[in-house]
Amino acid sequence: MPRLHSTCRRLLPPVVILAAAVWAVYPVIGQFGSSLPIRSSQLTTVPLFNAWTIWWNADRLTHGFQDYWQAPIFFPADSTFAYSEPQPATLAVAPVYWLTGSPAIAYNVYLLLSLCLNGLVAFVVLQNQGCHRIFATIGAVMMVWLPIGLDQIEVLQLVPVWPMLWMWDVLRRHGHRPGFRTALESAAAYTVCFYTCIHHTLFLSVVLTATGWSLLSAVRTKQFWGTSIFALGLAILLVGIVFWPIQQTLHGESFERSKDLVANLSAHPRDLFRLPTNAMLFGSTRPGFHLSAGWLKTALAATGVLIAVTRRRRRRWKLFLLLTIVCSGLLALGPHLKLGTWHPWWTLSEICPGMEQVRNVFRFAYLTQMAIILLAVSTLSELHVHFYAVTKKRWRVIWALALAGLLALAEIPCTKPLLTGVPDLERNHNWADFVKQNTPTGKAVACVPFSAGTRASDFDITTRWMYLGTLHGVPLVNGYSGFFPKHYMRLRQDITDNGLNDRLLAELRAMRVHFIVVRANFKLPGNLRRMHWVFWDPVGINVYKLSNEHEDAERLSGYRESGVVSAISAFIRTLIP
Repeated sequence: MPRLHSTCRRLLPPVVILAAAVWAVYPVIGQFGSSLPIRSSQLTTVPLFNAWTIWWNADRLTHGFQDYWQAPIFFPADSTFAYSEPQPATLAVAPVYWLTGSPAIAYNVYLLLSLCLNGLVAFVVLQNQGCHRIFATIGAVMMVWLPIGLDQIEVLQLVPVWPMLWMWDVLRRHGHRPGFRTALESAAAYTVCFYTCIHHTLFLSVVLTATGWSLLSAVRTKQFWGTSIFALGLAILLVGIVFWPIQQTLHGESFERSKDLVANLSAHPRDLFRLPTNAMLFGSTRPGFHLSAGWLKTALAATGVLIAVTRRRRRRWKLFLLLTIVCSGLLALGPHLKLGTWHPWWTLSEICPGMEQVRNVFRFAYLTQMAIILLAVSTLSELHVHFYAVTKKRWRVIWALALAGLLALAEIPCTKPLLTGVPDLERNHNWADFVKQNTPTGKAVACVPFSAGTRASDFDITTRWMYLGTLHGVPLVNGYSGFFPKHYMRLRQDITDNGLNDRLLAELRAMRVHFIVVRANFKLPGNLRRMHWVFWDPVGINVYKLSNEHEDAERLSGYRESGVVSAISAFIRTLIP
């Protein structure tokens, strides 16, 4: 019985964390291969794009990462995979894609795995701080249900915050007892963080530059400096493999964000204290960002700061969390933070590599909320030690404080996400196989319609073409990413303004476009001379071949015949039960 009791105690926290992660995404559990979870923004473009990213990473792994940066979008642009987050950490679910052939299943497995790791790593960090298992478990669930994380659950790369928690913990241990083991672990943590989300890593690096001294300043030995320099060099080497190609590509294209866009996506001071709309009490429905981690969590964290003033126990760790809360909160204000006439954000964006490409400045609040949760749960542990010493009633104290923790957890409940469907790959095999088998090497396809505007939501149709492109792997003229090549945006605007015409078709042919793939319900002009129908799929897709005015008629006829035979056979197969 003692052994069974011990086993149950060890298994209970992981089971609770898994249950919390499943609850956060449970509508998608029965639709793993056909849907992706989104929030109230109903932004479907980003999850579809990230599902495509998972496919590309898995595909390149099978080719030994050959032409890794030459993703099949924005043809004929170069190094197009560097225009967005490459997320090589998604290689962890490459076997899922190989076994199922579904980017959606791999996406949902990675999402669920990330939520579980958020909780498990938070549990370990809190246990390392001496927190009771009950309090650590409550803190782990808080991290799984991180308010800002679930509010942007459709942005897959932002969901895994566990590498940042790992980085904080290993820095604390390295500062307390430096050695090559903690040095290697810190380099590994930073590399994993970068490979998971460059956006988080950039923000983490900026904040750590201002706050890391509080964990490390007590150590002045030669061993500390030697191992730290070794860890820094190793991290730069491992991160540089991915960072350097991205930086070269973005710098070469001179990509920058407009000041108005950055200001619009920065928080105002009131946003840091505004509860989400789904909060139990005082939820705000006003426009703007809702970045508070919760009033009860914040009150517990503030209590922890007061305790740290009077007690030396883990004071350095609490100081670090407090500095992180203050620093990340101020940085989340972006250009709205002014000291007289000085805007610190613009100075930071000039001196820090990568900051000039940052758009969503308010996401510094991820670090703010994470630090508040860790400090709040550490406070529960401190109060447990204090009240137990006074009352000697251990379990009464634990359950009373656990109830306070559960109330803080429930203040911002985990709400059910919405779902967006993904294209059915099985139904689109016929035309995709035709395109794959008949597109010459070095040629591309253009998929119509193009996006009608420049907002992220306008590119839903584009990311669906990209998702279907996982069937054939032929380069697309179309594309979506964090940044866009100038030639593509000009072409997209031209097609939007003027529709397809022979001038644009000639331009596409000069770009080495071989096929035009068109949805059957898209109305084409009737006087196009430079594109000829070659394939029809009952799913509602037409394939046209681009040609010049003197192309051999017999060859064109052969394409047509092949297309008709294939289309008829495909239609017959749909009628056979």
